[in-house]
Amino acid sequence: MKIYFRYGTMDSSKTARLLMDANEYVQRGENPLLLKPVQDTRSKTGFIESRIGLRAPCIDVEAIDNLTALVTTIVKGGDVPDCVFIDEAQFLTMAQVIQLRIVADAYKIPVMCYGLKTDFRGLLFEGSRALFENANRVEEVKTICRKKGCKNKAMYNGRFKNGLPVFDGETVVVGDTADRTSEEGVYYYIPKCSVHFFEDFKQYQKDKMLGDALNIG
Repeated sequence: MKIYFRYGTMDSSKTARLLMDANEYVQRGENPLLLKPVQDTRSKTGFIESRIGLRAPCIDVEAIDNLTALVTTIVKGGDVPDCVFIDEAQFLTMAQVIQLRIVADAYKIPVMCYGLKTDFRGLLFEGSRALFENANRVEEVKTICRKKGCKNKAMYNGRFKNGLPVFDGETVVVGDTADRTSEEGVYYYIPKCSVHFFEDFKQYQKDKMLGDALNIG
């Protein structure tokens, strides 16, 4: 059976698509199993929630959890899932992606993963890299750059704070998009095309050089 990885930038409706896809199974009288890494703190514990208000119960999983063992326990309990859905799949470990590969092969259960491709620096997440290496099918969920007037495809997740681009710090800093975050000092993300992402990077470098110069002496 196949593993699918549907990736896109933030605000590309990946989670909404997951919830709608899972609901189709429910409407057919089938049994989807929904999982979510605990790093996703935007959604309440035990739920996958989209920005447009859709939500469904899920099992929260930690990096130490063995997903093959989890699904095996569920299968042995008689509640065999017809499909496994994973939101924020970029937060999976490489081992967990391999465990999902075993689930798909051993139990003939399709596995549908949804998540980001790269972090705020444009680098692959561990889970995303492993999915590119092990998924049967990879599909991009497309959206448009949020720079005013731009019609290019968004490729990057720009990190911002107080209106300024940020290119250093922890890889995993959970935040929302700019139109849903107005608090001072809070990190947020804006989907950008390659042109405007690297314009932001140049601006960040200039600001950093100026800041370093002002601190001299």
